[in-house]
Amino acid sequence: GAAATRAAAVAGLALFWLGTAVAGAAAPGYSARADYVSSLAGRGSEVAATGLAALVALALAHVAAGVVVSGALSAAAGAALVVAGGCGLVVAAFRTGCPLGAAGCGTAPNDAPADLADTLHVAGVVGYEIALVVAMVLVARGLGRGLPAVATVVAAVASTVLAVRIGGPDLGLDQRLWLAVNTAWVAAAAVLLRGR
Repeated sequence: GAAATRAAAVAGLALFWLGTAVAGAAAPGYSARADYVSSLAGRGSEVAATGLAALVALALAHVAAGVVVSGALSAAAGAALVVAGGCGLVVAAFRTGCPLGAAGCGTAPNDAPADLADTLHVAGVVGYEIALVVAMVLVARGLGRGLPAVATVVAAVASTVLAVRIGGPDLGLDQRLWLAVNTAWVAAAAVLLRGR
């Protein structure tokens, strides 16, 4: 039922953050401030299984939240969240190359030549962000006026700004702030939307 689906969404988000923390602590030299989250699941990562499980949990949490949103507010917004989850599964399926392990993956010298998996990985991330922001906009529209709608618009703007920022020396921190905004909003949507 709806309660189980809500619980699945929240559990998936919690497992993502737990898995990321555990994998990051276990990967030699890995920095949550400087390294990508998906490096933990990368090809060549010492903790790939844990990192991969975290990414899959994140994707499935979005799918579960999409089911909740479809039933509670908007089929279109729910579908966008399911698409975001699907893009997350693409991110998990097509992992980046990390020949020297998770630490520093994506930057020299631990930067494998780009291949099809890398290209699809990036496409999955971009698709995820677009689908999630579309879901946020549709939810805000469905909510009409009031604090929840405003909070959703703020989350959409913050997600977009943080996504564009990722790539500097603190890319791991920037990416985690981006994911914190996104997952907090997904959790709120799954838990708080009860139909209108």
